[in-house]
Amino acid sequence: MKCQRQLFAIALLLSTSVSGFGGVSSEQKREHLRMLRTEAFRKVSLTPLDRAYLDAFTVLGQQNACSEFFGGEAAQEVLEELVIELREERMNDARIGIRMSGPFTLFARSERHISYRLFAGAALNTAGPFCKSKVFAAEPFVPNVGSFQPNTREVRVLILLHELAHLIQGRNGAWLIPDDGDRPQLSRQNTSTVESVCGKEIRAF
Repeated sequence: MKCQRQLFAIALLLSTSVSGFGGVSSEQKREHLRMLRTEAFRKVSLTPLDRAYLDAFTVLGQQNACSEFFGGEAAQEVLEELVIELREERMNDARIGIRMSGPFTLFARSERHISYRLFAGAALNTAGPFCKSKVFAAEPFVPNVGSFQPNTREVRVLILLHELAHLIQGRNGAWLIPDDGDRPQLSRQNTSTVESVCGKEIRAF
């Protein structure tokens, strides 16, 4: 019972922003994500990132083309690490949902048959399609991501899965999608690749 109260308190602490992760430790974030995967998460309000994480986690845990593309359930571990690394940042480019930058560290989980990397920086753009859509005329235009409108449940899952594909190494030794950096056209192509294998599952939410 004491443990449940502690988790509930953490959940309330983390539910105050888009990501819910402002000013908390990595271990608190990890505990929060673990809690979300239990019945306890229904007792608190989910942030947009909470919901996107749970949606993507669910897709990766099923037997479908999307999960197969990412290497099966082992990709859930990488998803968790990505979400833990995310911090909120307001960027000038409304096309960006998440930006990963800096040097990266390689990880190999032989028992889970997966290799992946994590970048030094991972930022969630609070002015981008994960969080915003154009409502008033004076606001900047926020584009769709793939086939999905900005600031929707579907687009958030697609954005997370796009970034996840940059992190996981395929059987051929290459990343599931190539680095797109400041190349919008390649980024759109990468998004199309991920949507082509995960679109059915994303639209089912």
